[in-house]
Amino acid sequence: MNRKSVVIIGLIIGLLASSLLYGQGALEIRAASNTAIAGWQLMPAPGGRTVWVSPTTALTSTDIARAEPRTDAKGERTVGVVFTEPGARKMAQLSAAQANQHIALLLDGKVVWVPLVRSTIEKEAVLSGVTPDVVQRVLTSIKQ
Repeated sequence: MNRKSVVIIGLIIGLLASSLLYGQGALEIRAASNTAIAGWQLMPAPGGRTVWVSPTTALTSTDIARAEPRTDAKGERTVGVVFTEPGARKMAQLSAAQANQHIALLLDGKVVWVPLVRSTIEKEAVLSGVTPDVVQRVLTSIKQ
């Protein structure tokens, strides 16, 4: 086996081990809709519903500077998210384009949260109405 093959095999093993160790895939934020849009994928969403999701990823975990667990006024866990400067610009564009429509947060390629965009979101956002498991998974995904 030559040196190049050993390096490639080592990289593959490292990526697989990292994936198994952290148990989290990519975090993505995409445009979403309750009605069919050509080219968009129909995906299961929380609460037993389905949502049409754009094939284009608008933001990823690299667009998030930090995330922290918070508790809302009702005592429920939420996630406070602060975007990077480029992430804030992307989020502002996405939220303006999706005003009064939905966006989808995907973890490991699965929709875990589908909020209605009520106004333009820029530097910070709060993920509320998500299960404690989703809160933990989002925090873990962003730390990577």
